[in-house]
Formats: sequence, structure tokens, C-alpha cells
Amino acid sequence: MDLSPPFTLIIAVSFLVVIWLTYKLASYKTDLKWQKQLVSLRKSIADQQRAGIKGKVSETFAPFLQGFPFKSSECKFLGDPIDYVVFEGLDERDIKAIHLVEVKEGTSKLSKHQKQIKDLIDGLDSEDITFEEFRFKSDG
Repeated sequence: MDLSPPFTLIIAVSFLVVIWLTYKLASYKTDLKWQKQLVSLRKSIADQQRAGIKGKVSETFAPFLQGFPFKSSECKFLGDPIDYVVFEGLDERDIKAIHLVEVKEGTSKLSKHQKQIKDLIDGLDSEDITFEEFRFKSDG
């Protein structure tokens, strides 16, 4: 069977059009998938930012939360790597102990540096200098 040059050209062009259409369809499907994921990614990022802001605010106001074991007037906020240094007895002008306090929400864990600080303080085996964790429950 002998194919004429115009027929061969038509077949080649048709083949290229099919390849181009397949590429465009795949590209369109990928774009749709990305656009659907983009909405959930944006929501996830916003949720993480809100959680971070809420954590920072909670850390700042922790001495005023119910169950905080020290007087708020004796707490000095650092924020990083430890949230508070508490000078127990400062109000009475007779400091009896120093406590490093890390504020955590729910089941959040200490960072690597916080663990190192905790281990160093715990290694002192002193009641006068301690590392404490204050955990509060999130409202949701």
C-alpha cells in the first residue's frame, strides 16, 4: 500500500494534534487539582498561624490563668527559650527560689533546647532552682 505525501502529512499533523490535546488536557486536570488543593492549603496555613498567635498570647497571659502555680507579680517573661523566670518571694523582698517556667498547651512538647535546659536544672537536684511546666487546656 502506497501512501501519498498529502495523506502522510495529514496523518502526521493529526498525530501532533492528538499529542497536543492530550498534553493540554493533562495540564488542565493538573491545574484543577492544584486549585482545589490551594484552598485547603490556605486554610491549613491560616489555622497554623492562628494556633501560633493563640499560643503566644496564652504564654503571655499564663500567670493570670487559673491554676498557674506562682504569683503573677513575681514572674518575668522571657518568651524564648523559656517563657518565664519566677523569683519566688520577690513580693516580700525575700527571694526563696528561682523557677524557670515553660508554658505549654495540651500535649505540646518541649523543644530540644528546652529539654536541655530542663535536664541541666534537674541535674542540680535543688528545690531552690527548678524547671516547671505549666500546661493549660485549649478551648478548641
